[in-house]
Amino acid sequence: MHKAQISSKQAEDFFQLYKQIVESDFKEWSAESKTEWLTDKYSLNFWKVALENGLPVLVAFDDKKMVGYVALESITFGVAYLGWIGVLKEYRKNKLGTQLMKEMVNWCIKNGLHKIELETQKKELLPFFEKLGYVLEGIRKNSWQHLDNYMFGKTLQ
Repeated sequence: MHKAQISSKQAEDFFQLYKQIVESDFKEWSAESKTEWLTDKYSLNFWKVALENGLPVLVAFDDKKMVGYVALESITFGVAYLGWIGVLKEYRKNKLGTQLMKEMVNWCIKNGLHKIELETQKKELLPFFEKLGYVLEGIRKNSWQHLDNYMFGKTLQ
């Protein structure tokens, strides 16, 4: 298993992995929401532009197959917004998500960023982020999809 920053040339393959994880892991979202997400807000074009603009999308590969990722969505005034982490179900429970998150922290430090922020609607992920040193900074109640959003931050050394 190896991990690498992908380029915009790999956007289509990445989008297929992203789409597969969105469709399988976000059961609480409506079909309309998923469609909007995949065709508008986070479409293939969104990822191509993000990659062309240098936002990091770190991908784990099993041989040549993409099996997991972590992606920054934006960088503003030294703060990275980590919008996405996903690992195919059959590759979970082997620390792949942890490895990807640590590599993203290293990328942020190397690029002079001072903080990473993220949020999740999945309460079961709170211990995962806390174990990695993220601090719960707030909860937006009844937010997107009528779900609570748990907002985390991590100050970088």
